[in-house]
Formats: sequence, structure tokens, C-alpha cells
Amino acid sequence: MVELSNQYLTVNLHPKGAEIISIVGNQDHINYMWKRDACQWANSAPILFPIVGAIKNDTCRIDGKEYHMTQHGFARHNEFEIKNQSQTEVTFTLVSNDEIIKQYPFLFELNVTYKLVENTLTCFINVKNKDHQTIYFQVGGHPAFACPFMENESSNDYYVEFAEYETRNQKVIDVAKRGMSHVQLPFFDHEKRFFVRQQLFNNDAIVIKDFKSENISIKSLNHQKSIVFHMQGFDHVGLWTAKHVGGLLAIEPWIGHADYVDFDGEFKEKESCVALDTDKEFNVQFAVEINQ
Repeated sequence: MVELSNQYLTVNLHPKGAEIISIVGNQDHINYMWKRDACQWANSAPILFPIVGAIKNDTCRIDGKEYHMTQHGFARHNEFEIKNQSQTEVTFTLVSNDEIIKQYPFLFELNVTYKLVENTLTCFINVKNKDHQTIYFQVGGHPAFACPFMENESSNDYYVEFAEYETRNQKVIDVAKRGMSHVQLPFFDHEKRFFVRQQLFNNDAIVIKDFKSENISIKSLNHQKSIVFHMQGFDHVGLWTAKHVGGLLAIEPWIGHADYVDFDGEFKEKESCVALDTDKEFNVQFAVEINQ
């Protein structure tokens, strides 16, 4: 476990999955991350690479050959190497190895750097192409936050607020087929907030593409505490909770999403698949701002 701390926050991170385990306010002593209760979801914030969501039958085709990966990819199951650790910053690194190549044949270096500045933890995700050819991937985060923040509250008093007024559709997941359908439903019509209600998540995550807002907040009617989640470089966001609202709420910045249910193409043809040339780098970032 790696701990970062300053006068505002104490953060615990785990090298497996380069995962945020807890973000505790040093003023109110609240852990703003999901408590990792296995009854709902045993994780809290794994890094998603080289896929986001599920691939059809856990199988993809790269240059005509089949490879197998489980949902959200292998990075979340692997131990990252710890580099450049200080009191307020650390880098986790994952590189191709013999086991990974069995699932994903491209040579890469995945660096996840966490930096704590005042009341904000920023996650910088960097992918380097170490191969002699173009590599293809999707990438994302899966941070799940406490909702409500405190045990004596109800999640019914919480709402999600986008920074700007949005007019956007929701992509609809086909839960039975473990993939993305081609159905889209209206979600925002020049609106920016919605209250946390179970029925919104009955069909898995709310998936929105090409949103304008740079950040999304989790707020309560009853106090001024909040989480402001900032994103740069992502084209999708997934909003998700477990089957029973009242514990966690995930804000997931993605490049890409699960395979469409009828997708039968090559890996590089997946929607929002990044093509990264030899010796090039790709960067995105998200940040968690805690207002105690």
C-alpha cells in the first residue's frame, strides 16, 4: 500500500490495478471513496486497460488471431511497479510480459501517476508504444465514491451535477448480452443535474458520449460537502451504482466502451479505439476534488 498525504487529505493507493483505496479528509475524517464491500463491489477505483467494458464472448481478434480478456481488461488484475514515490506523488508502471502477451500481443508501457495538491488528487494516465508497430487500446478509470458520504444519511438526498447544461442521449447497455446496444434514449434536455435514484441504474451504467462538462459533482441537499470529479481527454463517461443504491456511486471516465452486441470486427475497429504509433505517447487525466 502507498500513502500520500498533505494537510487536506490522506490517500491510500494499491499497486494492484494502480487503484485508489481511500481518500480521507483530514478535517472531517470521512473516507470519500467506496468502502469496498464485497456484497456490492469489492473494488474501488481500478484502471481500465486495454479495454473498457466487456468484449463479445470475452474474445477479440487482432490481426486475425483470437485473444481472450475479461471485462475492463487485465490492468486491474496486475501488480504495477512503484516508481518515484514521495509524500504527495507516486507513479505506478505496468509493462508487457509473457502472461499479458497471451491476452494482448502489443508491447506497451502504462504509467499511472497520482499527485496530491491541496484538496485534489489528480491521476495522470500515460500509455507508451514500445512496439515496432501501431498499437490499439481503450483506457479509462472506474473510481467509485461513497454515496452517501456519512452513514446516518440517505442517498436519496444526493444529486449528480454536471458543470454545464447538457443536451445528451444515454447509450443503452444490453445487460443480457453483456454489450452495448445501438439504442439511445434521451437523458438531458438542457439540464445539468439529476437525483440519485435506483431506477436510473436498473439497466447498468448510464453512458454518455461527447459531453461538454469538464467536471461532474456529487452533492447533498443537506450540507456543503462535495466531490468534484474533473476529466480531460475522455470521450465517454459512465455513471454506475451497484444493484442497491445507498453505498456507492461511480463516475467513470472512458475512451471507448463495451463491444456492441453485434460487433464482429478487428480490435482496432472498436469504437473510440486509440491508435498509437511507434515511440509515441498518449495521455489523459482525471482528478478528485474533495470539499469537506
